[in-house]
This record gives sequence, C-alpha cells and structure tokens, in this order.
Amino acid sequence: MLWSSVPQLRWHVTQQVLVTWVAIAAMGLLFWYQPAIVGYAHGFLAHESLLGRGFVSSEFADKVLANYFSYGWWSLLVAWVTLEAGGFFLVWRYKAKPDEYKDFQERLQKLAEEAGVRPPTLIVLRTMGARILNAAATQSILSGPKVIVMGDIVELLTDPEETYVTAHELSHIKHLDIVAGVFIGAGNSAISIQKWAILSSAVYELIAFGWRAVFYLGATWVMLSLTHTLYKLLAAAQSRSREYLADVGAVKVAGWEGRVHLITGLARIHHAMTGWRPFRIFHRTGNIFATHPDIEDRAQALKLEPQVLADGNVQVGDIVIAGYTGW
Repeated sequence: MLWSSVPQLRWHVTQQVLVTWVAIAAMGLLFWYQPAIVGYAHGFLAHESLLGRGFVSSEFADKVLANYFSYGWWSLLVAWVTLEAGGFFLVWRYKAKPDEYKDFQERLQKLAEEAGVRPPTLIVLRTMGARILNAAATQSILSGPKVIVMGDIVELLTDPEETYVTAHELSHIKHLDIVAGVFIGAGNSAISIQKWAILSSAVYELIAFGWRAVFYLGATWVMLSLTHTLYKLLAAAQSRSREYLADVGAVKVAGWEGRVHLITGLARIHHAMTGWRPFRIFHRTGNIFATHPDIEDRAQALKLEPQVLADGNVQVGDIVIAGYTGW
C-alpha cells in the first residue's frame, strides 16, 4: 500500500485517497439522483407564487428525463467499446518494434515487475506534431495495459527522469485509474447528451405544446447545467488526486531520494511543449477544472520546495531547471 510504503507521505496519501473516494461517491450520488434534483427544482417552480401547479402536463413533465439512465448505459457501452477498439488499434498500428527504444523497453519491463503490474505494451506515437510530447498510460480487458510515448520524449528525458515518469504511468495502471475514468466519463457524457436532447427538442416542443413547454425545458436545462458543472468539478478533483497518488506510486517504485527527477522530468516535458520559462512553468494557476495539479503543488506534495531564481530559472533541490525560449 502507498500509505505504508512511503512513510514520509502518509498524511498526503491519506488526504488524496479521501478526496478520491469522496469525489467518486459524490459523482455517483449526483448522477443517480439527478432526476430527483431536477424534480425538486420543478416542484419549486410549481409553487403558487411562481408558475403554479399544472404549468405543464404531468405527461410532458415525465417524458423530459425519461431516457436519462438509458443515456448513461449507452455512454458507458460506447466508452468501453471505444477503449477496447482503441487498444487493439494502438497495438496493431503503433506497438514498438523489438529493437525500438530497446533500453527503454527493458527499463519499462523491469519497473512493471517492481510495481507489480502486468508487463505493458510500449506504444510509440511519433507523428503527433512538433509540440506534442508526453507519456500516458491506458489499459483494456482484451489488449492489456499500455504505456504510450509521444514525440521524442525518450530522447528528451534523462535516465532518472525517464524512470520516475514511467513509474508514474505504471502507477495509474496498477490502481485502475483508466477504468475509473471510463465510468466518470460515461456519467459526464450522459448528462451532456441529456442537455443536448433538451435543446434540440425545443423547437418541436414549442410547436406541439407551446411556450410553457419551452420555458419548462429551459428551467430543466439550467438545473442540469448547474449539476453538470458540479460533476465536472468533482471529476477534476478526483483526477488531480489520482495524479498526486501516481506521483507517490512513482516514488514507491523508483525511490525517495531521487524524487526530484520526477519534478524535473515533468518540467522538461512542459517546457518542450510550451516553450515557457521555468518560472512560468512553476507558476500556480489554481484552475479548479484542471485535471492535473500544478507542478509547484506536485513538488511541494513530495516535500520539495521549488525556488524561483533571479534569472527566471527554478531550483528544485540541488537541480537548477533552466530554459531560454520563453514567451
């Protein structure tokens, strides 16, 4: 377990696990009780001091969200089929050849063994554009776990950075973060489809039932939008917590003493993709909809304190991160 394997970060791990499960539980409840929440809003509008009872027929009110849960099941099915089909395509089209990044493939297999996960397939995406450079993990039932390298990231990172970034991706696989993402994404899609269905039917409902129906649909769409925003906030918080825990998982596998290389590796990737100077890379944005924490927050979570130097570079531990092509 992460809590016992990295004793220096026990409180941090406890916090992030709590955030993960509270967010997942809240999203599940929000999705399940969405019709009841919307119904409560409708009941509020039906108060005599507002629209009054009978503003629209009960038959019309019942059909507005009649397909809501069906949208959820179809979204989950499509998401899972896409994950499986996409996995087969990646393996068929982009699986690394035996002599391609041979040293990295050996490191990947060794780290997977140490992390206790099934050896992943290495996927190499070289034609993603000049500034698309990253590493990612995915997994599916039929084609198994995969680690994806995009652009020339293997050439960019130092060996220690490569080790920690790879261990981070393996931690996502070990803790089934991709599987959780499928369910969360399906819920998000279902709410989006329901909102689109309401908007797309507005003209027909206006002709068939009059302006009262359209007003009722508008109120429903507003309520769905509010809960959808809350759902997205919870999904972002859950995603950030999994990134923090994947960082801890990387430290568990690769070691506590060299953890600074995870931060320098992330900063190097960010600089290659954006061209930003180090001081800007380590600038905290505080974006509550971000799926990844700011690099400065990730460094501090690992008990590292980045220091911005007078020349705009950043020192993390004994390493100075320098960049010269900023905007």
